[in-house]
Amino acid sequence: MTRRTIRAVGIYPNFSKRRCRKVFGELVSWLRHEGCSVWVSEELDGALPAEIDRAPRQELAAKIDLLVVLGGDGTLLSAARALYPQQVPILGVNFGGLGFLTEVTVRQLYPALEQTLRGDYTIERRMMLRVSILGRDRKVRATLYGLNEAVVHEAGHRLIEVTLSIGETKVGVFKGDGVIIATPTGSTGYSLSSGGPILEPLLDSLIATPVCPHNLAIRPLIFPAHEALQVDWCREGGAVCLALDGQVSLELHPRESLVATRAEKSSCFVQLNQRSFWKVVREKLKWGA
Repeated sequence: MTRRTIRAVGIYPNFSKRRCRKVFGELVSWLRHEGCSVWVSEELDGALPAEIDRAPRQELAAKIDLLVVLGGDGTLLSAARALYPQQVPILGVNFGGLGFLTEVTVRQLYPALEQTLRGDYTIERRMMLRVSILGRDRKVRATLYGLNEAVVHEAGHRLIEVTLSIGETKVGVFKGDGVIIATPTGSTGYSLSSGGPILEPLLDSLIATPVCPHNLAIRPLIFPAHEALQVDWCREGGAVCLALDGQVSLELHPRESLVATRAEKSSCFVQLNQRSFWKVVREKLKWGA
């Protein structure tokens, strides 16, 4: 992706984070002083400075050259879905705890922005996940996109029977709490907590991680991202749901199927330093010196 001249900057804040509203106001003033127009989603709550431009969330990406996300990893996941399929560079500022995805801290914000505005950065592409729900007639009922993972689970936290197929081949059937389909970016999230492997973010692979299977021979699978993973389920008398990035939920109906594969477009993240992913893993997961 060619680096673009940055003239319009979007801000995607999470005002539930402590100090975020204060940093937001200061950031607006700083960007205006640097000659940038400032854009936010018109759905953003609260009184905002008059000099801020607004656009519907689905149109925001077309207005901006850079999106600054103020929050934690969850805020960044939401922002990535909001921008898709437009490939606007995202700079994440960490107000949260773990911070696997957010590039800089609040203390580093303005030096990071100065570096970004002068074009001294690279772009890291992260795979997005495309999830299609096939109805009983085998037609696509809904298509959703996520950065981390999609989870099929029983809403009442009871067992479901899951059938996994990759391409035209049935891989296995198991009873358990559900299944996680994760991107390399999402490999350090819910999938990891459920015993899945950690993948380097730029690998062209996906993970299917069973959640508490009642057959110990059922293990996480890594498969090529261009392959389609189909998930079928059976749960009599209970509701089955899809959870996307832990933020979007959709009820799934009996005799439907879920098909997951790599999305057509990727998300683009601003990289200011060539940091080692494995160093980040070591530090964030506290694996020692």
